[in-house]
Amino acid sequence: MKRLILVLAMSVSSLLLAAGQSADTLAAVRDSLTAADTAVAVRYMSYDSLMTCLRGHVRLSDSLSKAMGGQVEKNRGRRTQGYRLRIYFDNSQDARAVSERIVDTFKVHYPEVPVFRIYDNPYFKVTVGEFRSKSDAMRFLEAIRPEYPAVFLVKEFFSTI
Repeated sequence: MKRLILVLAMSVSSLLLAAGQSADTLAAVRDSLTAADTAVAVRYMSYDSLMTCLRGHVRLSDSLSKAMGGQVEKNRGRRTQGYRLRIYFDNSQDARAVSERIVDTFKVHYPEVPVFRIYDNPYFKVTVGEFRSKSDAMRFLEAIRPEYPAVFLVKEFFSTI
């Protein structure tokens, strides 16, 4: 109830100000509020912190769940162009074993970053990340360059979902 009064008082004060009323009228409205009604700074939560607070439990209506499922299915085959970082590229005799070791060690150091190991005859390649912008990819490239000095940027298509 107090918040409603506060919002109403703030709205009246802004309307009076917009209408060109005197500062005395505005001060009278402001003074009528008690100390308990004073505004507290509202801090809005980011999406990630909200999901953490809700622990991932968001209840959706059946129609909204069905609509979201339809959107996901509709866009499943959709691909977008982005950037990945190639941290290994070789065709030597032991390239398979080396690429497997690199994937394992990278997953330990950066568990949140996706890792892809592919064989493109005759090369074994290990690429990491799915970056939408080149600047994000370059920022991560500079962060891992001490561990992987031969790292370079590649432009690839990947799934949006």
